[in-house]
Amino acid sequence: MTKRKNVIVSVLLLLIMSLLAACGGSSGGSGNTNSAHLTVWGMGAEGDSLKIIANDFMKQNPGIQVTVQSIPWANAHQKLLTAVAGTQTPDIAQMGTDWMAEFAKTGALDTVPSSVSSSSFFPSAWKTALNNGTAYGVPWYVETRVLYYRTDIAQKAGIAHAPANWDELLADARAMQQKGGAKYGIYLGSNDYQELLPFIWQGNGQVYANNQYTLNSPAVVQALAYYQTFFKEGLTPLTEPPSFDEIQTFDQGSTPMFISGPWQIGLIKQEGGAAMNGKWAVARLPQKATNTSFLGGSNMVVFKNSPNRAAAWKFVQYLASPAVQVKWYNTVADLPAVQSAWNTGPLASDKNLAIFHTQLGSAQGPPSLPKWDEVATMIDTDMQQVMFGKSSPQQAAADMQQKATSIGGV
Repeated sequence: MTKRKNVIVSVLLLLIMSLLAACGGSSGGSGNTNSAHLTVWGMGAEGDSLKIIANDFMKQNPGIQVTVQSIPWANAHQKLLTAVAGTQTPDIAQMGTDWMAEFAKTGALDTVPSSVSSSSFFPSAWKTALNNGTAYGVPWYVETRVLYYRTDIAQKAGIAHAPANWDELLADARAMQQKGGAKYGIYLGSNDYQELLPFIWQGNGQVYANNQYTLNSPAVVQALAYYQTFFKEGLTPLTEPPSFDEIQTFDQGSTPMFISGPWQIGLIKQEGGAAMNGKWAVARLPQKATNTSFLGGSNMVVFKNSPNRAAAWKFVQYLASPAVQVKWYNTVADLPAVQSAWNTGPLASDKNLAIFHTQLGSAQGPPSLPKWDEVATMIDTDMQQVMFGKSSPQQAAADMQQKATSIGGV
């Protein structure tokens, strides 16, 4: 999932919790599993496409009517907060993985029934649905980040294979710029915590551990310093114009490497056309102590005040069935959260998707904290100060630790 920069007001959360304190209900829910009218909130273009899957479900379950409402991602967080505060929630909603802790804390979410097997999903994906050890959602799709690189420019620069570690990534960026003819060696965002966190994890660091932030650890300083090197040496653009398009600059060869998710595969093929055939590839992220990448995606949640929880969970479990996961990938190219869905079709045979599949085995999501969005926004700001040379890695790490501690974890 892309970043959501919403500051959560503590007073509103307390209000929500008080309104929901009296809400009962148990896992599995109430109502008839064969007769119900369900309202589902899907986000963005996925909300539109979800109607296709809902129609299939209704053909198999004629007693259940499913109405899907598409909510723009930009409005989704506030709309969900408002719905919870007013106890006017839908039966089911798509929820970004980094929102789970926040909404679980309100008491608005039903717990996942025991009929859902956690072993069906990538462990890292299932972890995003947990809050204090209890599952409040079911993984729907996942995404992770890999390295995209121009193989033709690499060959021209004398590079025989994708960079396997940090030293090789830096050396390859230099070689692509100095020998390969590229304007830059790589594209990195100056204020993108989703790109920074993997470098912290790869150095065996964390940003939150043992109920406290660890943003001033040596691993965080190391990650900031390494990341800053690409900006200091002019290997990546310091700023981008408003119309900047990383796929366009990748196709043109000016930024021959970048780190991103699976959605870029289609865009490269679409924008670059046949001229890009055989000139690019993807690879797992380079390693320090590990090669951990960022895990994002969406879960499906059922709201506790739904009168149709049993039917709602039936629909959610349908979305998590392997065959439907495959169809969802074929519809919108979202990667399945269910591991067995990767055994058929292009998910099993495509060499680029195979890299993503392998990378998912060493992917990690951000901390499951109600106020994580607020902390993430702060990290973006302090990170950029380092990349612009206005703060040292040590100063930024200390500042992030102080600010995150002030924001709090709960």
